[in-house]
Amino acid sequence: MGKSLSELNQPFIITSITATNLDDAVVMIKQAELEGAEAFEIHLPLLSFPDAETLSKLTKVTSAPMYATCRRGQFYNLLGYDVSVELTDEQRSKALIDAVDAGINGIDFELDMFDPTGVPTVFTTEAIKNYASNPEIEPAQITDDEIAVAKQEELCARVHEMGGEVILSAHTYTHLDSAEAVAIAERVTCRGGDFAKLVGVDRTMEDALETLEAHLRLNEAEIVPYALMAIGEPSRIVRPIAPMFGSAWVFAQSQLTPGGFHSWPTVENAREILRRVDWRTAYHPH
Repeated sequence: MGKSLSELNQPFIITSITATNLDDAVVMIKQAELEGAEAFEIHLPLLSFPDAETLSKLTKVTSAPMYATCRRGQFYNLLGYDVSVELTDEQRSKALIDAVDAGINGIDFELDMFDPTGVPTVFTTEAIKNYASNPEIEPAQITDDEIAVAKQEELCARVHEMGGEVILSAHTYTHLDSAEAVAIAERVTCRGGDFAKLVGVDRTMEDALETLEAHLRLNEAEIVPYALMAIGEPSRIVRPIAPMFGSAWVFAQSQLTPGGFHSWPTVENAREILRRVDWRTAYHPH
């Protein structure tokens, strides 16, 4: 295994590799790295669950940290792909472990792993915005079921034994206030995650301001390094500046693609914002 996420200077730029074949993935990695990306997220389903030999070819492309994830159901529709993942959580966890065994630096799995919660039935930005507008909706991808939590802790421990790191994530599909964001990050910390990824929904600029306030509360909490972001139009403004408020990283893409997820800034944009704006006196990394 190469360098880990924990060894990177914070904040860093992660590019989510959304290619559907090895050659395109290699090109995306090299192009994004040249532009300033410092770590990479590999979606196993988009690459048709590559074998160890294929994954080893990816890890040889760069010395930057690379971690694997495998989302459920129709999630990848949000990224513009007609891909459905109909695996049990046990099967998904095995795929993630196999990736680490093949040399991937770590994994990302959800806070409702082994006890799936309700999520939107349609994965588009507009559908998620409408889903989040229901005041009765509870944040998704979070469970406190004792058996599921124990299994999550065991999965974290196993990855650590293999020399890898764990991002525990929650795509909540609802707007998060400060207290909810802190409570999610505290769960990640208690369950053995190395990083917390929190994703809410911001429908208005007022929502976006509350998300920035949540950053301030997260910085006061005793938690692992985190990244707080949102789905929704205002997130295009907030995502690139989130590291200025405490996020350990920002997701960015090498280039925009038709039908893709355009809320991610480009790597070049994220790099230049972080490089050219005098903001570090306001940043207090964990």
